[in-house]
Amino acid sequence: MGSEDLFHKRKARASAALQRKKHERAQNKRYLIVCEGTKTEPRYLKDLLDDLHIRPQVVRVASNDGGSPDRVVARALALYNEDALTGDAFDQVYCVFDRDRHTTFDAAVKRTRDLTAAGKPLVAITSTPCFEVWLLLHFLYFNQPFHPAGKKSVGDQVVSILKTKPGFANYSKGKIGVYAQLKDKLADALIHAERLRQHGMAMDSNNPATDADKLVKAIQALAIK
Repeated sequence: MGSEDLFHKRKARASAALQRKKHERAQNKRYLIVCEGTKTEPRYLKDLLDDLHIRPQVVRVASNDGGSPDRVVARALALYNEDALTGDAFDQVYCVFDRDRHTTFDAAVKRTRDLTAAGKPLVAITSTPCFEVWLLLHFLYFNQPFHPAGKKSVGDQVVSILKTKPGFANYSKGKIGVYAQLKDKLADALIHAERLRQHGMAMDSNNPATDADKLVKAIQALAIK
């Protein structure tokens, strides 16, 4: 094969890849997710994306720049602005963080709302007291508030209950394979999370609470297209 033929074949492949990328962009929105946690949430979300065959070019799960809610929002905004410079900004940016004992929680949620109002689509995906509320909702519906007790933090209380569920006796932050373990119960978790949200609105309470189902549904919608 001559060098000219090789050149034309490479050019054709590059053109096909570009067209495929343009088609994919036309069919799908692009999302950015920045998590407070460095292992539990990113691993769960990446496993969900893999299971739905959603490529990283469509949904990017980025590392954070500090564990507090304000740092998560700042990191997400910086990545959004960086991407916008290319002329093809993310359609939605999800900031995933817990209420827990963070002093910057309320300010971070307000910051995302202010940014959205200013035309930058950041949204807070929060859990109270922690992400494990979402995991626990795969097993059952519950609406009893969590409180610290003794040496156990409010988050520890959620984890303690989660450890009583089948297959989770040895659960710890960052545990590998959590999504796979819970996949068959995902439909139940979505129902329970929405029911909990309605209960919280009726009772004017956000303990417990989670918006993780909103993010999961947004990701699932990408796979349907």
